[in-house]
Amino acid sequence: MTTATNSLVKHIAKLYLNEEFSDVTIIVGDIQISAHRVILAQRSEYFKTMLKCGLSESTTNRIELHETPFNAFKLVLEWMYTDSIDISTYDNALDVLRLAHMYQIPELVNEAAYYFESNCTDENVYSILNEAVLLSLDELANFAIQYLNNIGHLNLNCGFDNLSKDALIMVLKNLCFVPGVEIVCAVLDWMKANPSESDDFPDVLKHLDVRDITLAELEAVPSDALEIVMDVLRQRRKEKLFPSYQLPNTNVALPEHGVRVITGDTKSFFKKDGRVLKHKIGELGIHIDLGHQFKLNSIEMHLVDDHNEAYSYWIDVSLDNQNWIRVIDHSEAICRSFQELHFKSYHAQFIRIFGTASTTDVFQISKFEALYTTEPFETDSETTLLVPEYNVALIENNAIIVQGQSEPPNALINGESYGYTWNDGFTWNPLGEGIIIQLPQPYMIDSMTLLLFDKDERVYSYNIEVSVDRVNWTQVISEENVSGKRNIKFDRQPVVFVKLTGTNNSVGTTLDCVHFECFAEG
Repeated sequence: MTTATNSLVKHIAKLYLNEEFSDVTIIVGDIQISAHRVILAQRSEYFKTMLKCGLSESTTNRIELHETPFNAFKLVLEWMYTDSIDISTYDNALDVLRLAHMYQIPELVNEAAYYFESNCTDENVYSILNEAVLLSLDELANFAIQYLNNIGHLNLNCGFDNLSKDALIMVLKNLCFVPGVEIVCAVLDWMKANPSESDDFPDVLKHLDVRDITLAELEAVPSDALEIVMDVLRQRRKEKLFPSYQLPNTNVALPEHGVRVITGDTKSFFKKDGRVLKHKIGELGIHIDLGHQFKLNSIEMHLVDDHNEAYSYWIDVSLDNQNWIRVIDHSEAICRSFQELHFKSYHAQFIRIFGTASTTDVFQISKFEALYTTEPFETDSETTLLVPEYNVALIENNAIIVQGQSEPPNALINGESYGYTWNDGFTWNPLGEGIIIQLPQPYMIDSMTLLLFDKDERVYSYNIEVSVDRVNWTQVISEENVSGKRNIKFDRQPVVFVKLTGTNNSVGTTLDCVHFECFAEG
């Protein structure tokens, strides 16, 4: 603020409660206050409309305010003249917020909201949420929800029963710690405490997440309410309704939820297409705040692979940005392209991704999604790796051939096992050199299917080795003088690279392979 502007503000401030040159009287209860029309009209749309539209106030120069707390109104009026306010108590802040909203003064609404955010406690958070929902103050309501998620419990003795219907629904839709029977009983108690709201009970109950309640927890539900809960459970399963924080198969890393990049070079990654999250290997990793706490069991991301880059990394999740859980550990494997990651369900708001190796010395992500999937999957408890029942050695699953010759390209993993000829439809390499297939990420594999070229009576001898880093190899099978389709079983183990090495061909000098699959059969 310049010296001239500061001086002007001081002069205007001297007019506060000054009868000299005042041209309007405000009556609050039985107390009269002198004010100035131009100040009121300039600072408040409410008073501007009142004083210019032909209402009695515009001709009598008297404004009567009914059911208005005097102390709070003086604070609001003082702010109009001085551009400053001293809110000292919670009750004052509540009254100021209501008046500022009524008088259409958004700057002062923000001042009062800031007071609540700075003085939010376990005891008043429900009151703050009620007011924020009533006045449609989305940012303040989201702050209150975030506060509840951070403390991780319901505080049933601090005004939960006083929540409005709309505020309660917001709680049910956005609380992200596992509710179980506690939230069910809390809602039932709210219903008992608010019998006048009985018409709204169906709207409330449809937001109640009871899918995860166990039989043991159901036994704790009061008998007079058990049938209500069972009805809700049956209806929710029938309609497939889910709370917003647990929407199935829906990416939650979106700007509408408040996702932001804490570290990762590009802070606008989630707001603009074509951006990249990245960090130098050995330096601070990528740190993402989802904006709210969500139930997660899946992450999908695309590693930048413009020039066949390869990476190693791990991923942690956290509810509070302090206590972290390792959900993915690919720090010893070579990864590329699209990563489809699954893990045990956790409630989390923060995700950190740390690249441990890269062919370019920079770990880079061009796409990132986090979600809760209802699709069945199996992961290995020790390695956290996905155990795929489907063939992962497919072009459409981002597998590639990194060594060997094909006609057409990647013929071995294009999913086609028919229609091959003497000249195309297969992959080959000289005996002893090996055909190498690279999967995009490590999987736990125990089964393979291989179709050897069989247009004549030829037989092959070959072996198969697997690796996660293309340095250390483990042989999983060796066969001699075989032909046609081979069904291969071995001990389940992590696999990124598969090397098929021919040691003999009865009619030639190459290993010729038509079709290949790898998966986990169990």
